[in-house]
Amino acid sequence: MSGPRFSRLAALALGAALLSGPLAAAAQSAAPAPAAAAQPAPRFGAPADVLASGPAGAVTRAEMEQLVEQLVPAENRAMFWVSPDEVRRFARGQYVQRALAAQARQAGLALDASAAAEPALARERALVEHYMQQRVAAEMPDAQAQEAYARSAYRAQPQRFVVPEEVRVRHILLTVESGGSDDAAVKAEAERLVGQLRGGADFAALARAHSADPGSAQRGGELDWFARGRMVPPFEAAAFELKQPGDVSAPVKTPYGYHVIELLGRKPAEQKSFEQALPELRQEIAAQINQRVRRGLWEQAEADAQLDEAALKNLMADHFTPITPTLPRP
Repeated sequence: MSGPRFSRLAALALGAALLSGPLAAAAQSAAPAPAAAAQPAPRFGAPADVLASGPAGAVTRAEMEQLVEQLVPAENRAMFWVSPDEVRRFARGQYVQRALAAQARQAGLALDASAAAEPALARERALVEHYMQQRVAAEMPDAQAQEAYARSAYRAQPQRFVVPEEVRVRHILLTVESGGSDDAAVKAEAERLVGQLRGGADFAALARAHSADPGSAQRGGELDWFARGRMVPPFEAAAFELKQPGDVSAPVKTPYGYHVIELLGRKPAEQKSFEQALPELRQEIAAQINQRVRRGLWEQAEADAQLDEAALKNLMADHFTPITPTLPRP
């Protein structure tokens, strides 16, 4: 398995681990599933083996192994256990989760009775999320303060709130064979269609009969409104050069073939008013505060985490499995 692919898959598992709680109680109450004959039994360590510790308590080897069994896909575990940074991040993240859960309980938070039947992992995660949401809400300014901040941001960067010019067109696409052997013939056919259209032919009928664009042909070649930067450059340039609705372009060459374009409408660029921009600015304010508060809580708890490097090294050594590449048969 390649390094980049492992990183993406491990990131998903580690992301869940950073929001997970100890599963010892859930693991004791659940009947273990029988192991397949070809699979070795999980090598859980002694609970007293401490990997990470701090004021909020300790993360043991057994807890870490149980979480890895749950959260890291079996096919990725060999790579996980030989990645020191990932193992440290996993252990540190579990300590942070424990610390935040302790803060939530100290703040008097608890889950309602309906959560009692949920697994320990889900309960711990829900409690921490509830705590973070409460802390974010406490930091959120009132509506008047939000509006004042939003107005200041709007005045400082009015260009952010310009709606760009847009056009709406329809087109006919004629494709060129790979290698371009029929390029001249296709261009000539496109020019013939341009002549018919400028002579009054029905664009929609010609698009349905001749266009190779399956997404628009049956709509008479019509495309949605678009601004600059949305289409391939030659198509975009030709579309925005058309002046009046009904104007038809000369054949336009793109990697897709030759296009014949007709302008249907144009919307000029427009400056949003503050009132129009306010909902977007409120969302930005909320997102910034949410990120700042959550990051602050996480980093504060993480600063207290002390990792036992020797214990982590022993854990990784015990789980080391040589990775044998699969070679193609000769």
